[in-house]
Amino acid sequence: MAKEKNVKKANYEDNEISKLIKLIVIVTIIFLAFYAITYFVNKKDEPKEETSTSTIQYDEILIGNLLTQPNDDYYVMIYDEDDYNKVVYDAYLSMYSKKEDALRYYTATLNNPFNEIFKSDKSNFEISKINDLKLTGSTLIKVSDKKIQKYYEGEDIIEHLKEISKEEDE
Repeated sequence: MAKEKNVKKANYEDNEISKLIKLIVIVTIIFLAFYAITYFVNKKDEPKEETSTSTIQYDEILIGNLLTQPNDDYYVMIYDEDDYNKVVYDAYLSMYSKKEDALRYYTATLNNPFNEIFKSDKSNFEISKINDLKLTGSTLIKVSDKKIQKYYEGEDIIEHLKEISKEEDE
């Protein structure tokens, strides 16, 4: 009788081990199948190797860096995104930049979250530190020797851009 119990126990243990081995094999097969499917799907979706050059944008600055640009004299065009004259400013600035004696110009966006501290109901250009600068909307600023030399707001921006962008022979 003891022999019969040992045989039953051995059969039971063999049966459990074979079930465990079958389970491991099935899980492995399923894993490998999903891996193969994922591999082939991703391989088809891979784009051909295209080389693209990244360009760093040096023309747009933060207003906090308005006075720290490397040039001695330059303009900074600060846009208010709600200004409908933005296209006009861009056109005149493009014409101006093609002139031989054109000063470098930078742009800034007043609606940028980093620049919102400079937005106010009343403009202030008499500053001792940059954080004192306040702007009501689109503004063109001429900087000379790390100081605000001149500034133009509203319609004065277009008038000044017309003046500096016109050809000498006119």
